[in-house]
Amino acid sequence: MSFMALASLVLLMIISELFGDLTTFAEYNTSIPTIMQFLGLSIPRMVHLVLPFSVCLGILAAQASFARNSETIAMQACSIPLSRIYIPYLLVGVLATGLMACTSFYLYPIAQGKANRLQNLTIRKGDVSGSFTVTGGRFKVGQDIYSVDSLDVTKGTMDNITCYRFSRGRLSEIIRAEDAHWVAGRWVARGMKVITLNENGISPPRSALNLPLTKEPEDLVMAQTDTEILPLPDLREYLMQLRSSGTASPMIETVYYSRISFAVAPFIITLLVVPFGMRFPRAGGIAKGITVGLILGLSYWFLHSGMTDIGSSGMLPPLVAAWGANIAALALAAFILFRKRRAVYG
Repeated sequence: MSFMALASLVLLMIISELFGDLTTFAEYNTSIPTIMQFLGLSIPRMVHLVLPFSVCLGILAAQASFARNSETIAMQACSIPLSRIYIPYLLVGVLATGLMACTSFYLYPIAQGKANRLQNLTIRKGDVSGSFTVTGGRFKVGQDIYSVDSLDVTKGTMDNITCYRFSRGRLSEIIRAEDAHWVAGRWVARGMKVITLNENGISPPRSALNLPLTKEPEDLVMAQTDTEILPLPDLREYLMQLRSSGTASPMIETVYYSRISFAVAPFIITLLVVPFGMRFPRAGGIAKGITVGLILGLSYWFLHSGMTDIGSSGMLPPLVAAWGANIAALALAAFILFRKRRAVYG
């Protein structure tokens, strides 16, 4: 039932994304195979988003089926303890957590990186190629190759820039700048030095004010810092590089810790919802138990997302933001599961 819920939710998201991007596909005359490839590369991201809720729906649906056929009553009438009845649900949560970890740590970021590249270069047919790795962003405009430590498309800023300019296949200039800002249609650089290479040799560095780059920040989106497309080991390496350089990045730290904490979301949701479908209709109604379980599952989902956003803004320590929802959910689950009261039947 969890698998069926996952398949159904992913299918709904695929249909939603297809219709949402239909205008873009039509505008750029995208071929059917390219559309199918893009949607296929988006599936790991969708699984990452809906897998915890799929486990919630699957467990509650299974419990509803058992209650409707009096299976749970039969098990308890045979003196089977609740702890034994819970085991299959917990195993589903553990298996889903393993799948979630593989998806969140590796499959999702790798596939999303390919999807972004496909969208920027093949679908939108952009004339700027590039990528972001743990050592920074790189992009090519015409014959010029740029390397930057970080690029913020929203703010229109670049840091620690090196540009290699080629003319007729030969390196003609090397440009270095401390940073640059997009102002009035130009990249205004600070601490910019230009070294010219020609047949007469290498010229002394000269100062300049503007980068020879006419592309807007939005055109360079593939080279900006995008933690979403970094597998967990690469994200950790990038975070260590920032720390070693003395750069504080609450957003990167929060993303790193939340990537780990959200991987255990299926198991935590299992612990939260499993007690609420174990009630016989005459003792309050299976619908009531399922409703409470759904509310708890969605509440955990929204709490984790909200705390992660707050942590990314620097208002909460990254560890607290990433693990706060998990700790609160585990405390509530422990209270529910281990209190000395059996489910009421009859």
